[in-house]
This record gives sequence, structure tokens and C-alpha cells, in this order.
Amino acid sequence: MRTVGIDLSADRSKTAMSVLEWKDGVAEVGPPAVKCTDDALIDRLAGLRPGDRAGVDTPFGWPAEFVRAVGAHLAEKPWPGRGQDSERYRKDRLRYRLTDRIVRDQIHPVGAPLPAPFDRIGAMVARWAHLEDELNRRGVPVDRTGRGPIAEVYPKASRHRWGLLGGPRTMDALLAAAPWLRCDPPTARAYDASEHAFDALVCSLTARAVACGLTTYPDAAETDDARIEGWIHLPVPGSLARLPLQEDAVPLPPPTSTG
Repeated sequence: MRTVGIDLSADRSKTAMSVLEWKDGVAEVGPPAVKCTDDALIDRLAGLRPGDRAGVDTPFGWPAEFVRAVGAHLAEKPWPGRGQDSERYRKDRLRYRLTDRIVRDQIHPVGAPLPAPFDRIGAMVARWAHLEDELNRRGVPVDRTGRGPIAEVYPKASRHRWGLLGGPRTMDALLAAAPWLRCDPPTARAYDASEHAFDALVCSLTARAVACGLTTYPDAAETDDARIEGWIHLPVPGSLARLPLQEDAVPLPPPTSTG
């Protein structure tokens, strides 16, 4: 199988992609693609073969409460936060998705992912919305819960779950932790030269964790929000060593209902 990792940014100069080929207990690391255009990303994701998986570092949607609040403001209807503590409402309900709050609570040293509605992250989510729409148009539907070939991932949290966050952010450290990775010296230097490429590689590894059933999907109470807002797939702690084990590969779960 093949896994694709994408470190997305609103700025193409900071967008990178990494591809891993998995076979016979090893993973071959391909050279990173940097400064990726929309066309390059769409072509790669639309070209996923049966059994391939992709992990993308970007929120797949905005917080549902944020969308409702913007809609209410546009329509000159009552503000959803009326009667609530304004600062708390803005800093929590409008700022973070359900999956962001779960990650914040589970990965204390990492903290919450950057909020989708604010700062430059909103521009990145808008770029992803364009990519998702084009993929849907091409017949590659994106299930924002990750029940499909493309899942939302967060490389910083993955590195934490694999015991890599506190050490050096280098290919030497990664190859020592995952000796089943095959990477020639020029390719390793290319990943060391770009933090975006390195994160894309971690995204590709996390896509493999999704494929092996080594991440957590939303439960029944979380699925409705995740289907709209997106869902960050956190690897099981210590699961890095299990990634090359082909017997761990699991079928895609059934897609979520669109109502």
C-alpha cells in the first residue's frame, strides 16, 4: 500500500507532501514535494489506489458554533452567544471544534490545535474546502470523520503519542525510532531541510496508523459534530513500532450518514 502525507498551508510555499510505499515490513520514503500547488495535491489525492490512505494536516471544517454564529450575524438574527459570558463563548465555543477540545484535553503538553476560525488558519481551511470540493467533483468523496481514504491528522500530536516530541526533530532521530523506514541520505537531507516536509512525512506515517486501526474514530455522541467539523486522528500511544505489520491493516469503516 501507499500512504500520502500533506502538511497544508494557505501559502503554497509552505505546503509539502510525502509518499511512503509499504511492503514486506518496510516503508520506502520518497523524496518530499514542496511548494505544492492545488493541482498537485488534487492529482495525488484523486490518484489514491484501493487500500491507499492519506493524512492531511489541516482542519477539515470550521467549528459548527462558529458557522451558526456567522450565519446569524449575516441574517441579523440573535447572536447565539447572547446571555453567555462573551469572552468564554468566543475563546471556547467559537474558537475550537469538538475534536480540538478533545485533543487539548488528551495531549496536555501539546495543547489545542490552532483554531480554525482565527488568524491564518481560517485561510488554510478555506483552501482545504476548495480541495475537498474538487475531490468530491472528481468522485473522491471526503468523509470528514476519516471513514474514507483521506483523514485529518495533527503531526505534533502524533509525534507526542510516539515519544518523539521531546527529542530532536531530525531524520536521524526518526530513523532510529523507526528502523524499518528506508530512506537514502539525499532524501533524508531534503526532509531535514524543510520542517513542512518533515511534518508531511509524519502525516504519512499517521495515515498508516489510520489504515492499521491504530487511531480513534468519533463515538456515536461525537459523530454528528465530526462529520461537519472534521476529526483529528490521534495514534494509539506507542504504536509507531506496529505500523509496518501488514497483518494490522484493517478495512475502511462504513461512511457516516449524511442525513
